[in-house]
Amino acid sequence: MKLGSRVAWGLLFGALVGLGLFALEGALVQSSSSALRFDTEGPFAALMAAVRPLLPALLARIALVYVIGGGGLGAVAGALAALWAPRRFWPVFAVELLGLWALLVWWHAIMRPALFDDVAIARGLLGVLVRSGEPWHVGVAAVVLAAAHGAALVWRLRERPGRLRAAAALGLLAAVSQPAPAKGQLTLLVGIDALRPDRLKVAPNLAAFVSDATLYTRAFTPIAQTEPAWRSMLTARWPNAAGSRYPLTAQARWPKLPVFPSELEQRGVATYFETDCSRFNFQDETSGFGHRRQPPRGAINFALEKLRFRGAGLLGDNALGAWLVPELVENRAIAGLYDPYGYAERLAARVVDAARAGPALYAFHATAAHFPGDPAWPFYRQAVRADAPLQRRLRMVFTPIASGTAGAAEWGREDSEALYDELIAQADLQLGLVLDAVKRAGLYDDAVIIVFSDHGESFHADTPALGGATPVHGARLDDEENHIFLAVKPGRAAHPATDDRLVRMIDIGPTVLGAPFGDGVPLGSTDGLKLYAETGFTHAAPNAFDPEHLALAPRTFDAYRVRPDGVVEMTDAAHDAVLREKDVGAFDGERWLVRSPLKDGTVRERCDGNCDALTKFLDEVTK
Repeated sequence: MKLGSRVAWGLLFGALVGLGLFALEGALVQSSSSALRFDTEGPFAALMAAVRPLLPALLARIALVYVIGGGGLGAVAGALAALWAPRRFWPVFAVELLGLWALLVWWHAIMRPALFDDVAIARGLLGVLVRSGEPWHVGVAAVVLAAAHGAALVWRLRERPGRLRAAAALGLLAAVSQPAPAKGQLTLLVGIDALRPDRLKVAPNLAAFVSDATLYTRAFTPIAQTEPAWRSMLTARWPNAAGSRYPLTAQARWPKLPVFPSELEQRGVATYFETDCSRFNFQDETSGFGHRRQPPRGAINFALEKLRFRGAGLLGDNALGAWLVPELVENRAIAGLYDPYGYAERLAARVVDAARAGPALYAFHATAAHFPGDPAWPFYRQAVRADAPLQRRLRMVFTPIASGTAGAAEWGREDSEALYDELIAQADLQLGLVLDAVKRAGLYDDAVIIVFSDHGESFHADTPALGGATPVHGARLDDEENHIFLAVKPGRAAHPATDDRLVRMIDIGPTVLGAPFGDGVPLGSTDGLKLYAETGFTHAAPNAFDPEHLALAPRTFDAYRVRPDGVVEMTDAAHDAVLREKDVGAFDGERWLVRSPLKDGTVRERCDGNCDALTKFLDEVTK
């Protein structure tokens, strides 16, 4: 049997193995408790009705990933088996193919263990790898195997020196090839979800960027939840005017307002938006971005996490997989299948390509630190204690306040903060990969780069009984949840500095435009600014922190409806309840004025010091 025939047979057999694995995993999905087939009523029935028509095409693309990936492994195994020139090809081929699959699984179990953390039979071995596995272990095994096969290749080609020299020349050419430098004016806007300003110690790339930028130490968001915060930023309006008052606000409630990306489009600047998680920040055409790349929103996105096709994570974490099944491979909500390294490298290439095409604004919303986070290697070893439960170490588990906490012995506030730090470090790595690509392309010095966070995070430090619950943001008006990170590198004329004046998230758009816009002003152009702020809607009811606080909105899926197109949005009744239980407030950089509705029908107002100016400002904004 000749080499070509062996490779072809290997490709065919490998593709069949991939297809068989797809069928097996599909059967496991259907038989598991997380299967997509269940009989129910109400919002869940509407959700499944929206999802089911989309599944056949999606499953066909997932199957194609298995077939292509399995076929590729089979072709390689066939070529490797042919090096030994065995009389019996198939036994050697089987060993080669099994070895390739083993290396692939071993590598991914170390790099992204959340891919396998729900496989009960493998949990013991996974725990060993999480505690002591290193990527170089897999690398050594691969090098040993490659050396053995390389020796076999040299032996086979010893009588054909021309082919040996050609192979070496091709390898050298691939090693020295470099992409052409990019030229173009780039404005890069990077939003790191849930980044607290006090976390620079775990973010070396961000700390290095700050040394090239102006750091605004008193930057605040008007609402500490992603979708409404981004809506306020894009419109430069307070949330009560922008229309988005909490996550999954019905877009019919959004008034038509100018957005700063549209202003840039009119100036001939191409605008791009990208995110790796769209559950609570999906940007449609009303955002003003001319180009948008994001996972699908609504029912299908919430259903995707049930499709635990691990082979897609093994075989599809590459450019081809990202093209075939982007809703899995480029969707951080799909634990383990999403590769933060590969995604950031592809994102970086897209940023550079956009700048090559001409003046561009590229906005990226990075969501590594937001629920449901799962740290990759080496981050899952950096902060969380080694004796914490394995699943807790590998994924941010949702523990709503209404159901109590996990208990300090298993998981407490310090553990939640440690996991958060690991995820911030992972987001920082992604930022570093993007900035490095921009530097290599020759764009960094002239680029305007703004790095910010949409909100902070609270770990219930003032409420010890809630220490093991999921962190919360948007529940209260304070520095922990509303204080954000904000640093700006304005271009080649940048002079690193620190600005301690109060600035607001709504001032980012005017800074990009270079002029006042909406309710915002360019950063650093005005003293004496004030912030309007309001709470959003979270898994934590307001009376979890204050028993006297009004709490009306349901914290269940009954608060939402599913539109026929699959979009999930809050019901009218829940909307009214959320607005009634909101806190509203004003902040001048030193003191908060906060008004809280109480269950007895009164409104409590708190403010330390002379708050006359804040009272006047708050009355004007809320009238």
